[in-house]
Amino acid sequence: MSKYKQVEVFTALDLELNQPSNKIIQIGAVTGNIYTGQILERLSVFVNPNEELNPSIIQLTKIKQNDVDSGLTLEEGYGLLQEMHESYKAFCNPVTWGGGDSAEILNQLKQENPNFQGWCFGRRWIDTKTLYVTWRLANQKPPTGGLSRAMTNLGLQFKGQAHNALWDAENTFYTYCKIIKMMES
Repeated sequence: MSKYKQVEVFTALDLELNQPSNKIIQIGAVTGNIYTGQILERLSVFVNPNEELNPSIIQLTKIKQNDVDSGLTLEEGYGLLQEMHESYKAFCNPVTWGGGDSAEILNQLKQENPNFQGWCFGRRWIDTKTLYVTWRLANQKPPTGGLSRAMTNLGLQFKGQAHNALWDAENTFYTYCKIIKMMES
């Protein structure tokens, strides 16, 4: 009998960034069970970058200047993310679309506070886009498509607004769940 305990709960993470600074302006995350598809908790936090938003970012994300001006500090926003992630004992590496979001949070946290401690994620992430592209290649299909198109190709429907960190995290979670189910069969 295996001593391995099946990992079921994961946190999917997405960020929205200002340009050209790449400062985080929104953290979106969901924690859920990848086998049932049940989302246990959602988190959407506006982060104050202490700078003006680029007009193209306002247009793309629909995030307004007053949203971020009244937003939390990055460390406060991360604290809420950490609380959610740890309260469900989620797998240490977050699920992302395209990778790097968790590394970006850590990098910016350390820039703001060189003594930052208490990182809740591992050193890696689970890149759902790479899994999707691998599936496409294995089935002799072109390795194209963003999250919305990938969901359509997998028989899923994109929910909410694109370029909103919460909706992108939730849709990434559902895409990862679908890919897991495909791998099981």
